Amino acid sequence: MLDFAQNHEKELEKKMRDTWGKEKYWYYHRCSYFSPQVIKEDTWTDTQFVSLNSAGEVTGYLGYGIDRECRYVTYLAIINFTDDISFGSDVMKMVKDIFEVYRYRKIVFTVVVGNPVEQKYDRLIDRYGGRIVGVHKDHVMLPDGKYYDEKIYEISRDDYYVSRRKINIE
Repeated sequence: MLDFAQNHEKELEKKMRDTWGKEKYWYYHRCSYFSPQVIKEDTWTDTQFVSLNSAGEVTGYLGYGIDRECRYVTYLAIINFTDDISFGSDVMKMVKDIFEVYRYRKIVFTVVVGNPVEQKYDRLIDRYGGRIVGVHKDHVMLPDGKYYDEKIYEISRDDYYVSRRKINIE
């Protein structure tokens, strides 16, 4: 279940600190610098959520940036602290809300190539009619000192709705 991150600030800060320096989370942090989670006071430029399990514990963080003038989502921030499978449905709910509730016209986001979730993002793009815009070569240096490519995705609201209709028909 999704809830606003502001309602779980202390628990989220600890969960994020627990990821610092751990190889499993290198792709999320994208570098060897770690900063405390900064919860925004409002949703003007960023919308931030936590994923909660059935006991109300924080199992993940989800957020996105907003370009209000051009009406699109500028990035996605998604990190799962557990192997709770309900996290995936929270990601899907966030994407659905971006298009159906808040009516943003597109989502632009990236993934470091080699990230274990890259295949899930590829499936998300396929499912909702998005596309791979391109790849920045040797764009990100992870804590291992190696450079990694960064893949850029986008999903338009129009393509999302066409894909949703196809899914509902099938």
